Amino acid sequence: MELTPFIKKTVQPGEPLTAQAWNDVLDGIEGVHLYLLATMHLVRVRITNAGLDPRVVRVTATRAEGAPVEAVRPVPPGKDHILTWLEPGAWTVSAEAPGFQTATASVTVTDAAESSVELALQPAGAFMPDCFGKPLSEAQAALTTAGIPLVRLADFTGRELPPQNPGEDADAPVFVQWPAAGLPVPAGSGAVFVIAVPIQVEAAVEVPSLAGLTQQEAQKALEAIGLVLGKVNTLQKQPVA
Repeated sequence: MELTPFIKKTVQPGEPLTAQAWNDVLDGIEGVHLYLLATMHLVRVRITNAGLDPRVVRVTATRAEGAPVEAVRPVPPGKDHILTWLEPGAWTVSAEAPGFQTATASVTVTDAAESSVELALQPAGAFMPDCFGKPLSEAQAALTTAGIPLVRLADFTGRELPPQNPGEDADAPVFVQWPAAGLPVPAGSGAVFVIAVPIQVEAAVEVPSLAGLTQQEAQKALEAIGLVLGKVNTLQKQPVA
């Protein structure tokens, strides 16, 4: 909408106001009113990706000149981003989210109205599958399907394992993964797994009481249950005065 040039005309006290002057005032007020209505144009933006939380998507409107306008993110159960106060002219609506390419659409604002835009974001790379609790071999297969390399493997004791040849630990369950399920995998990186493996517990025996036995008797008692007598310290009993 184009506005006519504004010419300021003052009236002296007691000077009558002509009909034309009054009409000029009304025309000016109408022009301002129409301009304000045009700046209240509302655009609803819906992200159509299934499974993508619209609240993690950032939607903005930009134009050749002026600052960008950021949309209000949806509040459940709503799903639309809301762009308001767009002035007349050509705008580019952009949607961006981690792990996706930016999607854009053109919108032309001409009057006070409401319009809607649908945008679908294309993945820019792989997203981490949910591998928690799965056997390591099954989790590795899920990574292969997603095109994600396993770059590091360890057990919960901190022992590093060869990612491509875990051996007998192939059936151990995954209990830590990075990145978390559903997050994009940064370019040039891969997945990290920590697996749960059984703790090797050495056999234990109960040591019998050796009080009152001689050293030879104590040694025989220990050997009978598979133990070896170690270093022996002899203490001299001090006589009572």
